[in-house]
Amino acid sequence: MGSAELHGSLQKMSAFVSYSHEDRKYAGQAKGVLGTFGIDGFLAHEDIHVSHDWRDRIIEELKRCDLFLALLSKNFLASKWAPQEIGFIVSRPEVKVIPIALDETTSFGFISNIQSRRIEEEEVTSDFLLPALVHTFPRIIFRHLIDLVNTAATFRNGEARLKRLLPYFADLTPGEAKVLAENCVKNPQIWDAMRCRETYLPEFIRIQGKNMGAENRRALQYQITTHDLYRPEEHE
Repeated sequence: MGSAELHGSLQKMSAFVSYSHEDRKYAGQAKGVLGTFGIDGFLAHEDIHVSHDWRDRIIEELKRCDLFLALLSKNFLASKWAPQEIGFIVSRPEVKVIPIALDETTSFGFISNIQSRRIEEEEVTSDFLLPALVHTFPRIIFRHLIDLVNTAATFRNGEARLKRLLPYFADLTPGEAKVLAENCVKNPQIWDAMRCRETYLPEFIRIQGKNMGAENRRALQYQITTHDLYRPEEHE
């Protein structure tokens, strides 16, 4: 699988964020995190204008979403509308449901079989949400993260983006490993960043060296060792 094929298969996803109006701060955080992973998040209080029929719009979004993110709380339980959104979404078994607890509230009713996870430090962060997204949509999320490695513009940015993939190196397909290696070779903000060249890339080579392509492996090993760009014509 080449880079063009990998990027060509990226799927644009949409998520419905279900929440009580009192918890809109957390809903905004969740939408922001989803956006960093290439997922369009729908929030009723932001995305429905006064001129729109809000009930019809909510039903429309529930009918088209790929992911349902429920922000569970005492406020959620007390809401007249949020629990009904759960009742609607279970009629679409193909939709993936991720329940997040904002307080001691846990999954209930039609989604009581899905374990919720409580947020840490009163904030919905990318580190918190990423494992659930990877578990739910691994190929889509990996491909987006691999693309982000290609566009890293600073050492710090490069380290942060590659670190996100570190726990999942063994889970990448050969095609994904090859494209990630190509992106790392091309981007000096990755291969010349200290943590990348000393820790992340050696680990990537150890786990996926046989899948990333011989030329990519040679280039990465050369660049992280010499701090210089690998030029194939000089090594023929």
